[in-house]
Amino acid sequence: MTDKLPEGKVIGEMQAPLRWIFSHTTRFSGAVRITMQDGEGFVLVQKGEPLAAQFMHPLKSLSGPSALKYFGSQPILDFGLFRYEPGEMQEALAVSAEMQALLQPGNGAPTVEPAAENDEHGDIVTETGHEDAVPHDASPKEVSDSFGTLLKHPGVTAVACFADGLCTSSVGNIDAECTVAFSEDLLRWAIRLPSVAPSNGAFVQMTLFYRSGNVVIAPYGDDYLCIFTRPEVQFGQVRRMIKEMQGGI
Repeated sequence: MTDKLPEGKVIGEMQAPLRWIFSHTTRFSGAVRITMQDGEGFVLVQKGEPLAAQFMHPLKSLSGPSALKYFGSQPILDFGLFRYEPGEMQEALAVSAEMQALLQPGNGAPTVEPAAENDEHGDIVTETGHEDAVPHDASPKEVSDSFGTLLKHPGVTAVACFADGLCTSSVGNIDAECTVAFSEDLLRWAIRLPSVAPSNGAFVQMTLFYRSGNVVIAPYGDDYLCIFTRPEVQFGQVRRMIKEMQGGI
C-alpha cells in the first residue's frame, strides 16, 4: 500500500505519539510511514497538518479519519519521515484520493503549497557545506576544518551548527531545514524539563537514541552543534571531540 506513494527523501526513523509528530513537523511536508502490529500505514503531513491517512492490516483496513483516529489511540508509533517536493506531494494526494484516504470533506485533493522562497527562517534546503554565515569569530575554513575532522570520526554521518532558526554551517548529507526545526524543538522540550532547568546548571549535552542512529546536541559558543551518528558510534570519543571544539571557540 505505501509502495504506491512517492519515495521522497528519508529524514529519519523514530518513535513518538501522533500528537508529537504534528507538533514537530511545522516545517515539514511529506509522508509519515507507520509500522505497527503486523500492519503498515501512512499520514500525509503538510506543515503540521494531516492531509490523508490510511492503515492496512490483515484483519482490517482503515482510511481517512478512522485511520487517523486509530493512530492517535496508540501511545507510541514507529515511523519514518519522508520529505516531499510539491510535485511529489501532489502525486501522493492523488494516490490517497484513489484510496479514499483524504481527510478533507468530499475527498477533494487539498492545495499543495509551493516551495517557500528563501527567507530569514531558512526555508530553502541546503544539502551540504553552506557556510555563508559562520558562528563566533572563527573563519569559515576553521569551522569547516573542525566539522570535517568530526565527520571523519567512525560512526559520525553529519554535523551542523545552528542558532535562532538558522543552520549557519554544516558538513555531510543533511537536510538543513528539518535539522534546525527538529533540533530546536528538542532543545525547547528538554530545557522545560525540571531536571534540566537553569537552576540546575548550564545545559551541557543531549543525546537522542533511535533505531537507526543517534543525535547529539551540545552548546557551541552562542550557537549549538547537532551531530548525527550511526548506532555503533563510540560516544566517549565524540564527547571528547566536542569538548575540544568548544574549547577552541
